Amino acid sequence: MKRTGEITLGIIGIILSALGFLFGLFFLVLFKSEEFKSEMMLEIANDPTLSYEEVDAVITFFSGLGGAIIVAAILGVIAGIIGVIFVKGNKKPKAAGWLFIIGAILVGLISMGSGFLAALLFLIAGIMCFVRKAPVEPSDIQTNF
Repeated sequence: MKRTGEITLGIIGIILSALGFLFGLFFLVLFKSEEFKSEMMLEIANDPTLSYEEVDAVITFFSGLGGAIIVAAILGVIAGIIGVIFVKGNKKPKAAGWLFIIGAILVGLISMGSGFLAALLFLIAGIMCFVRKAPVEPSDIQTNF
């Protein structure tokens, strides 16, 4: 049985997860840079309503968010690649379905919405792996005459 749909959705999900990795890397690099922190401190000096602790908490949160997105994207890419390999071999479609669903959960929940489309595609591919059945061959049909 050809499983072109599952393979295509898995590959597109892998690509989107890799883009999510780049997005997380951007967050991590931006909020860890000293230049960005110094610019934020200049803004604090101009705005008396902001305190140093508030800005530091925001910078810490977003750098942590970047790290979480990176971890989720890497795990999603790994689960997606293994799932596509399992589907392509057409030997273990149920295992591939579980891998796609696990990848969808990792990418969707851990990355806090930035990998929504990749998670959705992994979820659809996982459901397709469970729902689609191999067609019955005429030689497999038993007749009781």
